Amino acid sequence: MERYKVSIKQIDWLDKENPEAEVLFEINGKQLWAFCHPCNFKEGELAEVCFSFIEEETSEPAFWDENKEQKRDIMPSEKNRCNYYCYGQLKNIHPVLIDCGAVTLSFGDWINDERTIGSYVYFVISRLDISRL
Repeated sequence: MERYKVSIKQIDWLDKENPEAEVLFEINGKQLWAFCHPCNFKEGELAEVCFSFIEEETSEPAFWDENKEQKRDIMPSEKNRCNYYCYGQLKNIHPVLIDCGAVTLSFGDWINDERTIGSYVYFVISRLDISRL
């Protein structure tokens, strides 16, 4: 699990009593939104965090073939601020780690061919989650 230091910019509470929120944070010069539960962040703080996500179904051909420009970027969707289009480079396969520029995401353990390391891939996150370490 990758650890990151982020700056918490804004918290939009979904349910303060349950503590669920969407959190705007800055990492490596990029601002991203993520879902958080339980949310124990404060606006303006620097925090050590990790990320997880819920994947939107992406076909295997799309995963391997849709990043022809060899980008490493995580781009927000216009329909949901915690939803992202991810372009990255495969860095490891046990577990699968994908460098998406500002963040490296852990993507399970399902690839067995070491020749794929270094490949550029594409996938969609339906919800990025953030939690304090």
